[in-house]
Amino acid sequence: MLITGPAGIGKSTLCWEIGAKLVEAQVAHAIVETDELDRVYPKPAAEELEQLRPGATDVSALNLAAIWSTYRALGHSRLIMSGVIMHPGFDRRWILAAIPDAEITLVRLQASESTLAERLERREIGSGAEEQLQRTLRQARRMAAESGDGLLRVPTDGKTPAELADTVLLETGWLA
Repeated sequence: MLITGPAGIGKSTLCWEIGAKLVEAQVAHAIVETDELDRVYPKPAAEELEQLRPGATDVSALNLAAIWSTYRALGHSRLIMSGVIMHPGFDRRWILAAIPDAEITLVRLQASESTLAERLERREIGSGAEEQLQRTLRQARRMAAESGDGLLRVPTDGKTPAELADTVLLETGWLA
């Protein structure tokens, strides 16, 4: 399950809530934040990645494959990932490069611009807050214009994380 949406919409919070509900139901799962898969400095060059695995071009895919192989060996079959995901087709490709047998369910969180602004105001502080708000609004507008098969759109305005988790788990059938 890939939880997506603009920055500040509540992707991480929803992942934690879904995780809590799966724990309660005793459903084995793992949660990975896509941002953490390539948070490295300096970024590896293509030649370095090629030495690690021929054909590799993305450190995120290498890291996801390594992490998932451990979880899979431990018996997990459900993975929840979160990320902004501006290019679903591209992101599906690198995820499938890491987990070739994955069946990806894309969950796109949506919110009104006023809700996004309110959420970011609580989260962002300092001189970059306004820039982040503008970036988030651009992301939200672009995502709202997208269409796509297999895209589960979930409005978040006025909903608690628990309500959203219930909706996502029901719509995806993960607790069936």
